[in-house]
Amino acid sequence: KVFTVTQNQSDERCKVFSAQDMGIELFQKLEMGSMAGDKVGWYDIENITGGIYPSSLVVVAAESHMGKTHFMISYAYEIMTKLGKPVLYVTPEMDKNQLNARMLARITGVDASMIQTNTQCCWEQIAQGIGQMVELPWKVYEHSSPTTAMIASAVRRAIAEFGGSIGAVFIDYLQQIPLESGGNMAFEVGKITRQIRDIAKSHKIPVFLGCQINRGNQTTADKRPNRHLLRNSGEIFEVCDQLIMLYRNSVYSNDSSDRTIELIVEKNRLYGKLGTATMLCDLSTSKFLNLAR
Repeated sequence: KVFTVTQNQSDERCKVFSAQDMGIELFQKLEMGSMAGDKVGWYDIENITGGIYPSSLVVVAAESHMGKTHFMISYAYEIMTKLGKPVLYVTPEMDKNQLNARMLARITGVDASMIQTNTQCCWEQIAQGIGQMVELPWKVYEHSSPTTAMIASAVRRAIAEFGGSIGAVFIDYLQQIPLESGGNMAFEVGKITRQIRDIAKSHKIPVFLGCQINRGNQTTADKRPNRHLLRNSGEIFEVCDQLIMLYRNSVYSNDSSDRTIELIVEKNRLYGKLGTATMLCDLSTSKFLNLAR
């Protein structure tokens, strides 16, 4: 017997779009305002980034103790409360109780260290805060060494449990994801970054990926980070849609009264602008605020 093979004409992988179809689709998206990013009210940084876009990979990079985790927790809180969208937080470094203590600090304004060590001093606030936290569309995937396949599976499960949609995924952080082999570290880190970008693209959700930088900036007069300090791989910069680098001068000046933090946008494929936004931060409560205008 002779069997014939027919080609699937609707194969999306090989689809070529016509100018007419693209023009109509673009007009509809612009008319509906769906090309604009979602905004939570962080004016200075959103003026540069344009907001939060679906299918995007945003790398949040800094050296230790600059506030990457606090920034991502605060951003997750804003997405849930201002936009009303669910969030999945992937935490290889901290366990879920430590992470939730920081989220509770963001909700209540009570110092996270007090929550973990001396709850009697502010038990009423904590109890009320937990009541608010359990109502948030908030899920945590805790694993000490998750592979990208495991993260992708957790994302699919969270989307299903949230009813088919999710506002953002936060992964804290890249260097905690194990390498797949003993090969070239820069290549492996780049490969992991591409796989995480594929998660964002395939599910059409924004993914925020924390990333450590090396300490090369500490030998310079200006301690501010730049993209060349991304640890292990320059490919991280090539793959991501946005790169936001954090800098707090108080880390070097030891001035505890200085609560400013600089958000340095080194890459912005989505909106085109580059620049530095300055906010106020309180790391004891993972709270980020606009500077007074």
